[in-house]
Formats: sequence, C-alpha cells, structure tokens
Amino acid sequence: MRQLFFFLCIVLFVGVVSAKEVWLDVRTAKEYSEGHIPAAINYDVLKQDFAAKVSKLSREDSYKVYCKGGKRAAQAVTIMQDNGFKDVTNIGGYEDAQRVYANP
Repeated sequence: MRQLFFFLCIVLFVGVVSAKEVWLDVRTAKEYSEGHIPAAINYDVLKQDFAAKVSKLSREDSYKVYCKGGKRAAQAVTIMQDNGFKDVTNIGGYEDAQRVYANP
C-alpha cells in the first residue's frame, strides 16, 4: 500500500512539473509579424480552423492568450474552455501581454 501511494505521488508530481506555460497570440498573421511575445504560437481565432488547431494542443499546459485589445482573446478562451482546456487566461491586448511577460 505504501509503495502504491509513493508511486501515485510521483505520477502526480511529474504531471505538475511537466506542464508548461504557453503564450497564444490569436491575432492575424500580419499583426503577429508586426510584433509578438517571444515563442508565442500564432493561431488566428477568426479563421475557421482555430478550434481544430487548438484541439491538438496539450490540455495539461497553462495558456496565456492575447490579441490586440482583448476581445478576440476572450473568444479564444471560451472556445478552448469549451474544448476541455482548464488553465487558460485572457491576458487582454498585446500591450497587456508585454507587461505580463516582462513581469511574471
């Protein structure tokens, strides 16, 4: 019994440690090319394939979502939550994202 408990603790710990923070820019490719958070993934929320693209992402990771002003990010967060993502945050606009990224 003790070994089983130890094993489960390790599995839970590894699951928590392996989750990563992912920045998701939901603006257009043009907006993204004009400036973005380093290593941010760019999936345009207004394109029809947005839900299909995000469905391939890990639901174990933590997502920070931003756009130009926050409205598209809110739309993206709703789509992601409806698809089983638990840790999704609407950061707001690009300027907000820059501040959050610079001061974690």
